[in-house]
Amino acid sequence: MPVTPVPLPLRSLPADQLLGDLLAVSMTGVIYYTPLYDPAGSGQIVDFTFEYLNPTAQRMMRMPEVPTRTHNEQWPHSIAHGTFDFHVDAFVSGESREYNINYQADGYDNYYRLAARRSGDGLLVSFTDTADQPRSPVEVALREAQTREQAARTEAEAQRQRLHHILMELPAKMATLSGPELTFALVSPGFQQLFPARAIQGLPIREALPELVGQPHLEQLNQVYRTGEPFYGTELETWVDFAGTGQPQCRYFNVFFQALRDANGHVDGVLNFAYDVTEQVEARQQLVQLNQELESRVQSRTLELQESESRFRIMADAAPNQVWAVNPDSTMRYANQAFLDFVGVSLEQYVATGWAAFLPADELELAQTTLETAIRTRSQYILEHRLRRHDGQYRWLLAQGAPSFYPNGDLYGYVGSAIDITELKQTNQRLTRTNQDLDNFVYAASHDLKQPVNNLVGLFTEMRRSSTFADPAEEELLVPLVQEALQQLGRTIDDLATLGEAQQTAGKASAEEVSLADLTEEVVNTLEPQVRAARARITVDFAAWPTVAFARANLRTILLNLLSNALKYADPARPARIHVSVWADADQPVLVVKDNGLGFDAARYGPELFHLFRRFHHHTTGSGVGLYLVNRIVQASGGGIEVDSQEGEGATFRIRLGRG
Repeated sequence: MPVTPVPLPLRSLPADQLLGDLLAVSMTGVIYYTPLYDPAGSGQIVDFTFEYLNPTAQRMMRMPEVPTRTHNEQWPHSIAHGTFDFHVDAFVSGESREYNINYQADGYDNYYRLAARRSGDGLLVSFTDTADQPRSPVEVALREAQTREQAARTEAEAQRQRLHHILMELPAKMATLSGPELTFALVSPGFQQLFPARAIQGLPIREALPELVGQPHLEQLNQVYRTGEPFYGTELETWVDFAGTGQPQCRYFNVFFQALRDANGHVDGVLNFAYDVTEQVEARQQLVQLNQELESRVQSRTLELQESESRFRIMADAAPNQVWAVNPDSTMRYANQAFLDFVGVSLEQYVATGWAAFLPADELELAQTTLETAIRTRSQYILEHRLRRHDGQYRWLLAQGAPSFYPNGDLYGYVGSAIDITELKQTNQRLTRTNQDLDNFVYAASHDLKQPVNNLVGLFTEMRRSSTFADPAEEELLVPLVQEALQQLGRTIDDLATLGEAQQTAGKASAEEVSLADLTEEVVNTLEPQVRAARARITVDFAAWPTVAFARANLRTILLNLLSNALKYADPARPARIHVSVWADADQPVLVVKDNGLGFDAARYGPELFHLFRRFHHHTTGSGVGLYLVNRIVQASGGGIEVDSQEGEGATFRIRLGRG
């Protein structure tokens, strides 16, 4: 074959100089790359290294002759635009390739025309752009089309990402199944959590969840895929090994299966939405079962109550005292024969009229209100009231009742009894008058005896002054005995006078707000000599209830006697320590006086502690009236006293102050 002769001027230039000069004057950009392969050894090209840029390429790309960055580092979006794949294809195929692109990323916005071919171990790429040239109508149209296409792709991708995010965050369990094999293509975290021991994405449903074979779910999914019609299911019973234990467990789901279609409208998958409603279903099943059991028990209990009420009426009719029962609306249900004999009417008559015809008019409202309050609060019913007997006489009755309930907690009614306490109330009235007479006697006698005792003291003093004993030893023995007897008699009469005065004024003194701190300080100042003698330290704590509503004089008597006893019966082997405090119990103040004195056996002598003239220590003077007086005051106020004590370990008095 003849060879075309090369013109002499070119033939005279060295090849290296000719190539260099050609690249230097070329108006086309030229880049020479070498490929970078996957470090894992797969042989796949993952990037290209820049080996050389001619001057035009340097100017157009604004890059140096040998850039240090790789192709993908310089143009990260070239993979998405397809430019990188074009380079790989040209190198791998070894054939010339051309590519036109409107590159709008990484700081560039130009229309490029590229040509590439493998050269030795590298890749030569020649390119031009139109950044500094007028664009042709074709290029302009292409740029606009690519811009629209890119915007559409960007928006579509954004919508896809938003939809994916929404689907992944939904509280429902969601998955997409693709193809006729219904392969898990997309699985939400919630759906995957149903099967913590399995990786189901990418597997056909029969392979991922073989337990579903034979259950209706698979047929329903296949039917949606075949027909394109959606399926809705509520509380579908599903048996699958959810926990990975090898044993299927039952769960319930509300499901929605929706066909997915490709761009041509053909079904190519199924969307699976599932809500786990196991807890609701099981709770309802348990409720149904409980209701059935309860209904059965109620029926059984109703029969038992009917039988029990029949037996109750038989026994109640045989009882000597009055027995009654009312309904939850306070109407009469039953009265025994003793009750009916008392009022002199039949059960039907009494149920028809109620107790309004048999109670005094001025007591009817209180009786009805008391019963209704007990029913409303489900509490005990206790009331003393009068009821007209068959002979027309009104008798005092003590009525007591308690609530009775059905098994489900509903009130069945009130059942109670009543006893005639007319004679007892008359006896109590006589005892009250007798006690009042005794109080009056004590009060009068203590005052009447003061003057004779004072006279005896004066007479004995005068006798000692004017008389002498023949035997000095006899005088030394008898005189102290007589003086002590007179002093003891005087103290006893003074205590009785105090007791009588307190009992005369009991219930008459009006309550007032009393500062416990101020009153205690006043009492301690009064007892100051005894405090010094006992080397006592008295502490207080009234933070829980600083003031109390009580008759001040009576409260002072209580504190004075309790502190006086604590000092009087202090242990001589150690300094006295007394703590006075108050605390609340059921909205009632409780005054506490605690000491470290001699103490006594409260378990043995407690019942006798508040008896008049009762004493447990005789090494000091005393009459045994103080605690008796304290107890009378406290009881008169509606309160009470509790005592804890052991010998050698002090005593603690707790006084519930009542209404003062």
